[in-house]
Amino acid sequence: MKDYKTISRIIIYSPILFIIISISVIGFLIQDSIHFYYTAFVGLILLVIVYIISRSISENIHEYQKNIGLKAEELDEKNRLLKDMLYIDSLTKLPNKKLLLEELSSMEAPKIIILDIDSFRNINEYYGSEVGDFILLDLKKELEKIIKNTEMKLYRLGADEFALVEDESLDVEKYEDLAQGLVDLFKAKEIEIPSIDTSIEINSTIGLSLDSEDTLTKAYIALNHAKNTQRDYVCYIKTLDTKDTYAKQVKWSNFIKEAIAKDQVVPFFQPIFDREGKVNKYECLARIINDKEEAISPGMFMETSKNVRQYANIAKVLIQKAFKMIAQTDKSVSINLLARDMSDSDVSNYVVDKIKEYGVAKQVVLEILEDENIENLARIETFLSRVRRMGVRIAIDDFGTGYSNFSYLLKLKPDYIKIDGSLIKSLDTDTNSLAIVSAIIVFAKKLGIKTIAEFVHKKEIYEKCKELGIDEFQGFYLGEPSSSLYKN
Repeated sequence: MKDYKTISRIIIYSPILFIIISISVIGFLIQDSIHFYYTAFVGLILLVIVYIISRSISENIHEYQKNIGLKAEELDEKNRLLKDMLYIDSLTKLPNKKLLLEELSSMEAPKIIILDIDSFRNINEYYGSEVGDFILLDLKKELEKIIKNTEMKLYRLGADEFALVEDESLDVEKYEDLAQGLVDLFKAKEIEIPSIDTSIEINSTIGLSLDSEDTLTKAYIALNHAKNTQRDYVCYIKTLDTKDTYAKQVKWSNFIKEAIAKDQVVPFFQPIFDREGKVNKYECLARIINDKEEAISPGMFMETSKNVRQYANIAKVLIQKAFKMIAQTDKSVSINLLARDMSDSDVSNYVVDKIKEYGVAKQVVLEILEDENIENLARIETFLSRVRRMGVRIAIDDFGTGYSNFSYLLKLKPDYIKIDGSLIKSLDTDTNSLAIVSAIIVFAKKLGIKTIAEFVHKKEIYEKCKELGIDEFQGFYLGEPSSSLYKN
């Protein structure tokens, strides 16, 4: 704007100054006063004419400048609106899929959770788009509450899809817990619709990708797999694509072998509390510390380790390290073993040898993980009798699901049964889970078996478990896994 004003002044005053100077010069050169006054008069007339013309030009410049300013403002507004149309969802005002794709290119370790509303098209067709829009806005508010105190960002990817995105280091349990929490929140969720004076039940399916490459694509693969298999959610990093099953099994097998060779398999310990809130013992959990010093949780490799026959090797590493750690303390630790490993003389002999080597028999609880071999009890009973005579205690893990049945409790005579987390986590809302858990507790008490509740993830569950008479408790609400043993 200042440039335009300067130009205007130059246009107005330069000709006037020139005429004045010219008249002065002519007056100096012409000695005749009559001719001088005549020249001055003509100059004055020219001066007035030039001023009028210059003034008109200046005003036109000002008008032009004003128009340019208005056009620039209009252009900025149109650009802003165009950007909003390009990157912002018009209904929810959330960033859209196009913006996410651009932002992903600058993320180092993106994590994506896609939430898809089941049968949303049917809701729109039956109730109308206004009701559909109301549901979307309601879900947007709920999701914003969930991520309020996190670094996650919320996007709307499509008509019935939202995405929660974070550029963060790997923490499988964190994202799996979040995905499960979303499933629980949006499963059979009732939304009151004021315009039709009724409520509508919605459900959701979730796809999760923790892979830093092609993260969004893999989240969609997980989502589609969850839909096709009628599961609540699927994590791509745990789900093998059909065409790549063999290749990925080989990859994980090599990864596990290399981790064992590099001494990267380490025990983590999660505390188990008694009814007085005191740490009673710890469960030993497997972690692999990768080259980036990240702790890889068993959710990523444990199932594959069973398929490629590496589970026993991992178990041996954990047994040796955990027993060595507790040998210098008065702590007790529980170790997971598959039924097939108890039937394997190599593994069973290794367990016995390490118990003897470190003298920790009375500090060890062996947790039997159920598999298809649990029904072949003869060899398992022999092994358990052997270690029990040494002072080892026995627990059955994940009781209440899978192959669990009350009859083999009578044969195995465990000291503990760990009630499966899928039953515990919904004790405060699911009457069926409550009934099953109550029956297990009654049965266990009659046999003199102590009960342990897994997946105690909030206060309400903890209080409910205590009310039902469960003896011991384990879960993130009480204590998370750590590479070191907690102090009592």
